[in-house]
Amino acid sequence: MRLLQTTVALVAFSLLPLGVGAAQPLSPLVVDWDRYFVVQPQPGMVQGRTVTVWNTSLWNASNIQLLVETLDGGGQPTAQRVIWLGSDLPAGNHASVDLPASATAPYRVRVFAFVLDMAAGPR
Repeated sequence: MRLLQTTVALVAFSLLPLGVGAAQPLSPLVVDWDRYFVVQPQPGMVQGRTVTVWNTSLWNASNIQLLVETLDGGGQPTAQRVIWLGSDLPAGNHASVDLPASATAPYRVRVFAFVLDMAAGPR
């Protein structure tokens, strides 16, 4: 019985992860996202922050996700969050979104992921 308890304990222990590793930072899934979009901060927000995202491409864009990063004094991310833009963007149009970021912390917003409707042709 003692051998069985020891074996069960060793098997259970071996299933635990070996240490807690740091999570890899997120980065945009489309490397050249800035060829298709422009992200502009909007000043004057009392609580939180607002940015406007412009679709500068010739194609309609959908499923747009933004990577919101809180930065330290050296410009390195201290927190990251992916949020939905909340609307599709036809070519040449824009939409604004309120960010879940502190009003005082420096931040960066990049387009994390999107789908361009290239099958329909340029607009």
